[in-house]
Amino acid sequence: MIANLSGTPIRLCQKAINATSTTLYTAQPDGRTAILDTQICNTTSASKTVRLCIGSISTSNALLYDVSIAPNSIMQIEGFQMLNINEVLVASASDTGLTITISGLERV
Repeated sequence: MIANLSGTPIRLCQKAINATSTTLYTAQPDGRTAILDTQICNTTSASKTVRLCIGSISTSNALLYDVSIAPNSIMQIEGFQMLNINEVLVASASDTGLTITISGLERV
């Protein structure tokens, strides 16, 4: 575990994403949020691409940008990212058929 983080991880969001920018999660106004795990599931028989960004969909804010997810598979990202107070995590996809689940710690 990363130093100075305490608490029990929770599921921050689970949403279907499509070609429209979707707000997945907004950090709390009284503390930062630690993102610990992200899983993207492609429920279709065709490859899809995903964009995951902090703030807005932009290459300058990207955590993932046009990353391909194979048909009927998942992509799991274990990593540590921080959202500052009131920052938003947004995503979009090339088409319908992707579900994203994000876990982490609030108010750290």
